[in-house]
Amino acid sequence: MLQALSYLIPAQSSCELREQAVANFRSLRQQMPLLYATVLVNLVGLHVATGGEELVLISPVSFLTAVLAWRMIVWLFFQRDCDDLDVIAAQLVKMVVLTVLVCVGFSIWTQVLISKHPGETMSILLFSILAALGAAYGLSSFPRAAILPLAILGLPMATRLMFMKDATSTGIGISLLLVLLLLMRLLHTHSRALSALVTGRLAIAKEHNRAISAEVAALKRADEDALTGLANRAKLFREMQRNMMQGPTSGGGSVVAISDLDGFKAANDAFGHAAGDAILEAFALRLLGAFGDNAIVARTGGDEFAIFWRNGLAKQDIAKIGRTICDLASTPIEWEGKSLNIGASCGLAEAGPISSSVSEFVRQADSALYRAKASGRGVWRLYDQEMHALDKRRAGLEKMLLDRKAQMEMTVHFQPIICLASNTVVSSEALARWNSDELGVIPPSEFISVAEQLGIIEELNEALLRKAVNAVRPWPPELRLSFNLSAIQISLEGAAARMLDLLEEDGFSPGSIQFEVTETAFLADMAKAKRELQKLREAGCIIALDDFGAGHASVSYLRDLVFDVVKLDGSLTTNIQYCERSRRILLGLIELCHASGAKCVAEHVETEEQLALIRAMGCDFAQGYHLGRPESGMTILAMNPGRTALSSTEAKILNPIAMLPISKI
Repeated sequence: MLQALSYLIPAQSSCELREQAVANFRSLRQQMPLLYATVLVNLVGLHVATGGEELVLISPVSFLTAVLAWRMIVWLFFQRDCDDLDVIAAQLVKMVVLTVLVCVGFSIWTQVLISKHPGETMSILLFSILAALGAAYGLSSFPRAAILPLAILGLPMATRLMFMKDATSTGIGISLLLVLLLLMRLLHTHSRALSALVTGRLAIAKEHNRAISAEVAALKRADEDALTGLANRAKLFREMQRNMMQGPTSGGGSVVAISDLDGFKAANDAFGHAAGDAILEAFALRLLGAFGDNAIVARTGGDEFAIFWRNGLAKQDIAKIGRTICDLASTPIEWEGKSLNIGASCGLAEAGPISSSVSEFVRQADSALYRAKASGRGVWRLYDQEMHALDKRRAGLEKMLLDRKAQMEMTVHFQPIICLASNTVVSSEALARWNSDELGVIPPSEFISVAEQLGIIEELNEALLRKAVNAVRPWPPELRLSFNLSAIQISLEGAAARMLDLLEEDGFSPGSIQFEVTETAFLADMAKAKRELQKLREAGCIIALDDFGAGHASVSYLRDLVFDVVKLDGSLTTNIQYCERSRRILLGLIELCHASGAKCVAEHVETEEQLALIRAMGCDFAQGYHLGRPESGMTILAMNPGRTALSSTEAKILNPIAMLPISKI
């Protein structure tokens, strides 16, 4: 059936065939009753014109008339529109077969009538051609089928007329033949145009569908993380904008949890990006399985994930969820036969009156995450009023640092460093002090880290260096200034040149300054920090390694780098008067410093007993509250103990120790 239908309807694809067949069948249903009526009227007229001799109850003409009348009734009252291609194909094939049979019968009968009634040839011709034209019009929805009445009924009639003896009949036959050929040509053209129209309409529909599919896919990509399939940051924020509910008190509203993976970078670096992707996908599936039914789970970038509960959570549930998120990451992830071990830290926030916007709401969760990570691995924290107060203080701190108010309020104090051989002050460390009008006393450990994160540590340090240089101008040449460099600052290209230019502008000799740097400077960028320090050393500055013994790889620096002075971390001095093991470690480090060609400074000397012990161990210099607290530059200038002998207290302490071998101290 479908193969026969494809002959009637030229189409390039099954989709086009169906579309054209359905449309043509609906049009045909309106035309077929008129077609049968036209043929029936012309059949009756044909016999009326010939005297009606063949109009008897039982004859081929009566049978043909009954068939035409029945098909007209079927199409008029019983045929319905249909979208089923198989049903349409069956109906159309039946229609074509009946058309062929009726046309063949009609054509044979007209030829018989012309032979019996040659005087009525023109009347027979008229009714035959009208029947053929009516049938062709009725089938015009199917141009290939419409050609059949013209070919089967019209062409034989034209051919017979052409071969009749009188010139008039011959001329009419030739004219009729040309008209029939013209109509058949028009039907063929109409068939091609109709096929092209349907093809074009389908192409437009296909392109429209493709555009819709592309738009849907683009919207999906815009809302979905490509790797994990979770919602992305844009979708999360859009959902939070629409659905965030603020609670009436300190919390009580919507809840957001932000988590990032501990140890992800190490695993990614060790095993490659494929392993990193496997970790992210596995953790995403775990989060989705745990919270996807009642919360939006999103990957917001890198190894950071977020979960948003629109309707909030009970207090006990928040604690449970915080633990669950951390636990989900603690189970090893299996990848290519390896167990990848990671962890997760988590910060949570409840929307309340202080959550003035979505960005503030998320910032609070980020702040809680920051404090969780500072507390260790696999820790979660809930943002509370205490964190809010700390954040408010930090915001004020950042504002003052950025608008340069901090630089005006900061002062520089100096803590003396004593030469243990001569009991004289040989240098003094510059220490920044900030007593803010708004926030009170702010320790260096707080404002220096904030300045580093804001990217203004170099500017701040240079301002403090200028203040220190101006404060120590009255000092004698032998009293050296010791100044701390930020790890970030010394890792910047051109840092040494800028500091040397500053010293030159202020007329301060590089040989009168000692720059202290911690091992974190080398952890940040070993090669760059080494180059910058070497430039300072070549200019005459003294270079000191600060807090030696507090890090994890300090010994390698003594081997690979050149330092003039090594400052031993204060934790090494804390309990040497009580612990023999501590004394042995400190003694070993002093000898290590001397072996590297550097002099050493013991920090945090708090008691006379500690001072006596480090002196006995051969340490070169000492610094601490017992020897002098941070003071102004003029106070340091006045400090010069000038002692060359042991104090009575030191003598009492060292008398029993001096009798022991150095290995016993």
